[in-house]
This record gives sequence, structure tokens and C-alpha cells, in this order.
Amino acid sequence: MRLTIEFDDKYEHLFYDLVIATKSTIVEVQSEDQTDYPEHVIRGIRKGQEQARNGQTKTYEEVKKLLAERFPPN
Repeated sequence: MRLTIEFDDKYEHLFYDLVIATKSTIVEVQSEDQTDYPEHVIRGIRKGQEQARNGQTKTYEEVKKLLAERFPPN
């Protein structure tokens, strides 16, 4: 089933949490401001979407740990 959802950006993290919890996939993300992004940013977004479709994701906790290791607190 495909579903189109429009929501305020402040709820974006909740939407992604729901996608992960339900093991769903995001087919396409469109932003009203998307045309303002440089092409390399749009390519990066598309690469991330492809990785998500292929199951190459990390949980929030895994990302927090990776960032803490890379950028330890002072």
C-alpha cells in the first residue's frame, strides 16, 4: 500500500520513528524548499533514501553512540 502524508516539519522525527518501528520504507521525500538545495545535497538525500530502501539503516541509539565516539565531549 502507498500512502502520501503531508506534515509539519516539526513532526518529521516522529514520522521516521514510525517508519522504522513498522519496518516500512520511504519511497520519496519532497520538501517545498527542495529546489533551494544544491544538487550535491539532493544527491545525498537520494542516496540515503536508497540505503533505507535496502535496509542499510541505524537506530537512533546506534547513531548517538557513533557520534559520541567520533566527537567525545570535552
